[in-house]
Amino acid sequence: MSETLVSPDARPRSELRPKGTSFPGLVGVELRRLWWRRLTKAALVAVVIFTAASVYNAYTASAPERLAQQLDEYRLMVEQTPRMIEDCEKQQAQERDRSGDPSIDFGCDQQKAPTLDDMGLVLPLADTISVSITKIGALLLAFVSLLLGASLVGAEFSTGSMGTWLTFQPRRLRVAASKLVAAALGGAAVAAVGLVLANLGARMVSTVNRPGDDLQLPAPPALEDPLAVLGLRVVAIAVGAGLIGACLGLLLRHTAATIGVVLAFAVVVEGIAVQSFFQGRLQRWSVLHNLEAFVEKGSTYFAETCTASGCQYGPQTLTYTHGWVFLLCVVAVVVLAGLVSFRRRDVA
Repeated sequence: MSETLVSPDARPRSELRPKGTSFPGLVGVELRRLWWRRLTKAALVAVVIFTAASVYNAYTASAPERLAQQLDEYRLMVEQTPRMIEDCEKQQAQERDRSGDPSIDFGCDQQKAPTLDDMGLVLPLADTISVSITKIGALLLAFVSLLLGASLVGAEFSTGSMGTWLTFQPRRLRVAASKLVAAALGGAAVAAVGLVLANLGARMVSTVNRPGDDLQLPAPPALEDPLAVLGLRVVAIAVGAGLIGACLGLLLRHTAATIGVVLAFAVVVEGIAVQSFFQGRLQRWSVLHNLEAFVEKGSTYFAETCTASGCQYGPQTLTYTHGWVFLLCVVAVVVLAGLVSFRRRDVA
């Protein structure tokens, strides 16, 4: 009798749920969509081309022939420095005699021969080259990650597939979260590709351009952080950019609109308003300056500061902590706005 009363489907709901509807399954679907987009392939090609160009620039800058030429110029400057100081002191003495003012100072005692470090003449070590390429490419990797995140979401609104997808997965926050995770993972993957290529290229350059014994060059300054730590910071930036791109896609619902807003923000806000208004004091809240502070472990900008004795224009410092806290708040605000918009607005 129990066999007739108990349905064969009377099992726990988790066992009846079809495969692919779990959250990891949704993330997997979004990752496959992201991979098969032509824009993703184009973005990877752009990263490869940029990294190759950066590696080539490092190769030409550290070629033994170029280093030898710069070393000859350095030796010539060292030889000419005593004569330049002597000429400066003569001109200073003549001006003092002419004006009768013994306090005139041409700063002759501050003129010194440059060091090899001042001329940028150091051994081309792999880690140093890799750090240089990584710092230059961090902004590009962030923009590519933002673009991929925006296209992942914006394309579904443009084609109308978002409404169709929600008929199968009606829980909007779950769907949005899967897209955000996919965008973040996509950004991390793009950054990882760029970092690996930069590291391999830097090691190739340091091996090919290893100077001979006739070029006595000092070692570059020690790295402030291990190369892996810098790489993790760049990956974190790419992840945040991917999240922002996806959430802007949820807000604006079109890839082109997202790109337009980002470019307009970069030009109008970052390029004009932040630099021009309030004597440069808004630079403290600049996204680009805080990105630099996060990557470089600190950043400097010039602004006017006023005290009771008056106003003075000078350098101001952005700390590493200020950089990552500011960027984290920006990501959190944009993500929250995107989720609220997607949760409340009509998809059609």
